[in-house]
Amino acid sequence: MQKLVVLTCLVMACLPSAMAPAAGEVRKISDNLVEVTVSGQGTSKEEALRDAQRKAVEAGAGTFIYSRSETKDFMLVKDTVLARAAGFLQSHEILSTKETEDGVIEMRIKAVVSVKGIEDTWGVVTSLLQQIGRPKIMVAITERIAGQSQEDSTVQTRIENLLLKSGFLLVNKEQLKAIDQKDLQAAVAEDNPAKVQAIAKRFGAQLFITGSTNASPTSTRPIYGVVTHIFGANGDIKCYRSDTAQLLASQNATSESADQNQFNAAKKSLNQLGHTLGPKVQFDILRFWQDAISGRGEVQLQVQGITFAEYLKLKKALGTIKQVKDVTAKFSNNIAECSIQSDVNAEQLAEKIVEAVQGIEVTDVTQNVIKAKAAK
Repeated sequence: MQKLVVLTCLVMACLPSAMAPAAGEVRKISDNLVEVTVSGQGTSKEEALRDAQRKAVEAGAGTFIYSRSETKDFMLVKDTVLARAAGFLQSHEILSTKETEDGVIEMRIKAVVSVKGIEDTWGVVTSLLQQIGRPKIMVAITERIAGQSQEDSTVQTRIENLLLKSGFLLVNKEQLKAIDQKDLQAAVAEDNPAKVQAIAKRFGAQLFITGSTNASPTSTRPIYGVVTHIFGANGDIKCYRSDTAQLLASQNATSESADQNQFNAAKKSLNQLGHTLGPKVQFDILRFWQDAISGRGEVQLQVQGITFAEYLKLKKALGTIKQVKDVTAKFSNNIAECSIQSDVNAEQLAEKIVEAVQGIEVTDVTQNVIKAKAAK
């Protein structure tokens, strides 16, 4: 029996951190609420607080999350739920904040976590994910070192690895034909999201990430008698929805690194840039993804063949639908384009529109787009 206990302890000790309950001081308040004291880190106070909130949720609902660790799509559900970690905190108090020698902010908080809220959201996300499947993302980021284009992007690789770890599907670069690769590189170099969008849609990607990174020499100085090259890197990364071209994330950052070898110094600065930008882009995507699968966010309605008078009636009718929070619309060439903020998904919203709006016929419904035409 003693050997069995020792073996069990060894197995638990060897579990990866993603599978084991998060560490933290936990005190049960009620069947639903627990008080947790944890520490978070980040390059800013905002990032450190967000990291602490996520760790508080992991610690507070550690037993529940661990019990789901062998289920299908565990990481995607887990990361999607934790992207909204702040929503599961009844309250939080910042106990201390300090900055380390390397510029990292460490923040310690005490928070009250709602376990039931986490369990309920976990079930909703799991159910919806089973219905619509995992999203596919295309990543296309250019990289230049001292003005020279590089074949593989360091920041792109970092972002792709983070998304794969979270459970997202990626467009396989090996599947892109030479002509597609050439068109994609040209579109990214031109900073032309519309062209990138067309390629992403062609390969079935619901989201696409694009942008550029650059590393350039800033100075050369002797360090301990050795000539050392300093390179600075900067990057501007954006993420869009493929069906509507809605901007979901826009992140930029800079970094600096040194090495005796110029190329190594450049790569180090780009690698550091990727570790800064990658988690930010991942976080924005996870927040959007939870909104999308929960039916919240923007739905686009496109109606063809209507008159201006019918367009005015359409806008008024949309405003009467209970689930519609806001409508932005424009009219051109007998086409109405409406951006609708709603609490339900596109299919449910289409049903409400059919009931509320006279004189239009819905012709197509996708995840975030409703297409219609004037009824004859």
